[in-house]
Amino acid sequence: FAILFLIALNPVFWGLFEQAGGSMNLYTDRYVDRAGVPTSLFQSINPIYIVLLAPVLAALWAALGRRGLEPSAPAKFGLALAQVGLSFLVFVWGASIGGPAALTPVIFVFVLYLLQTTGELCLSPVGLSAMTRLSPLHLGSFIMGAWFYMTAVGQFVAGKIGEATGGESG
Repeated sequence: FAILFLIALNPVFWGLFEQAGGSMNLYTDRYVDRAGVPTSLFQSINPIYIVLLAPVLAALWAALGRRGLEPSAPAKFGLALAQVGLSFLVFVWGASIGGPAALTPVIFVFVLYLLQTTGELCLSPVGLSAMTRLSPLHLGSFIMGAWFYMTAVGQFVAGKIGEATGGESG
């Protein structure tokens, strides 16, 4: 049941997270005060955060584990979903600063990516580990296939969200 729960939440996270390359990139191009920085450079924020924060979160989980306080895989999944949701709430709040005619301050793009990246670090490696750890030996390959299939479903959901929000046409 834990595997089914975790696999079912996978598309929700990735559907929201993957807005970065589409609708969020278009929004950044049109409505963020970038001070002349090309929009394409904002796509490097997530990888930079991954490189900087992956060791920090790994050390945090290890330190909490030594004290018997490490959150369970479903708790980390919940944290990931809360962070991706919070990232959009913070971004919407930032976009409302100054009224509808004002450009969104660029700091909110960095905060959005920070929250989403830490969420990704709570979900992706933890999810892969949980699938291999929780699945019965004879179903290991099937469970991993289901995990990656639901990641692909999340990509499909991301495309539908991007399509519903106007995509390239506005």
